[in-house]
Amino acid sequence: MSLHIPTLVLMLVLGFGLLTLQLWMAGRGALSRGELKRLGWAGLAFSIGFAFFALQPWLPGWAVLLGGNWLLMAGLAGFAAAVSRHLLNRGLPVWHHGLLLLAALAVPAVLDVSQPVRAGAMSAAMGALLLPATLASLRLGWRGETSFRVVSLMLLLASLALWLRVGFAAWWLRAGPADAERWQAWSGAIFMLAFMAMLAAGFGFVLANFERMASQMRKLASVDGLTGAVNHNTTVSLLAHAMERGRREGQPVGFVMLDLDHFKRVNDRHGHAVGDQVLKAVAACTRSRLRGSDVLGRLGGEEFGLVLPATGAAGAKHLAEQVRLAVEALELQGDGGMPLRVTLSAGVAEAAKSDTPETLMHLADKALYQAKQKGRNRVVVADDWMRNSTLQSVVG
Repeated sequence: MSLHIPTLVLMLVLGFGLLTLQLWMAGRGALSRGELKRLGWAGLAFSIGFAFFALQPWLPGWAVLLGGNWLLMAGLAGFAAAVSRHLLNRGLPVWHHGLLLLAALAVPAVLDVSQPVRAGAMSAAMGALLLPATLASLRLGWRGETSFRVVSLMLLLASLALWLRVGFAAWWLRAGPADAERWQAWSGAIFMLAFMAMLAAGFGFVLANFERMASQMRKLASVDGLTGAVNHNTTVSLLAHAMERGRREGQPVGFVMLDLDHFKRVNDRHGHAVGDQVLKAVAACTRSRLRGSDVLGRLGGEEFGLVLPATGAAGAKHLAEQVRLAVEALELQGDGGMPLRVTLSAGVAEAAKSDTPETLMHLADKALYQAKQKGRNRVVVADDWMRNSTLQSVVG
């Protein structure tokens, strides 16, 4: 074989060392995540483990076998823990810790056996340690970040290579030629392939975490942190999308504007902390009445908007009434634990073909104003007069 195994070992020492350095720097910055810390320790274990093999000419054989294999096993367990935390948001099962202990105890037991037996036993132990991460990534990795698919494929390749080495060792013991150099070349190449794949999986894992963080930042930028509702700009964007789809499919689109009645009094009498709790409770109560396709947006202050695809004025009014009654029934606590009740008013509008998101929201706002004028704690549906006055104000 033309592969020079010592050179590949040195490349893995440097590669995993670079991965560890990258993770250490990421952990000091914005990307401080538990799974990356686990991966950082795994990368360090891999790098030092392969350093033992690189120093084989100058170290006792038992030290190379014990130190190198123990560290590689620890690295595989750490990588599996990082994948479990990333995909399942939990640590490894208890049995995996027991498996790591058994694998570690097996290393000194095979020091004095032939190379194929030792290589097969160590590869089987390592393949078993990597199994949870491989299965979890194949089952769940395709649903998340695009870059994690590379991690899934590399973990699969590493697992297959380790188990291929087990099969190769069994075949060599039974039918292979008595040629130690050929055994070392082929066995070493398969082993290097497994850990080259692990190195690629490690860098892919870092990219997947950056991708996840970017997605979370985009979500934070579009979601109101207090209530969990989407913000004003996102509401307008989603309303425009719903209206365009409604025109294309011939479906109605409803919009409801909600406003808490006398909310300023709540803040003045009970404080802004209580006011925030009221907003959170109202948002949660409203969200519990919505379908999966409906959108709750916070338009500002105590004002919310509902984007209702495939819903006409009658359906939107019915939903708004349900929300109004549910909010009225909320049992809240004010300053000092005193009972607190709140109500809301709602304006309902159905999109016409000529409407824009702005005109539809303006129309719902006019209906909301009428609800306030008529005594609050009620739902008003926009009529033709409101629509005509809205068009005139927009044109004017």
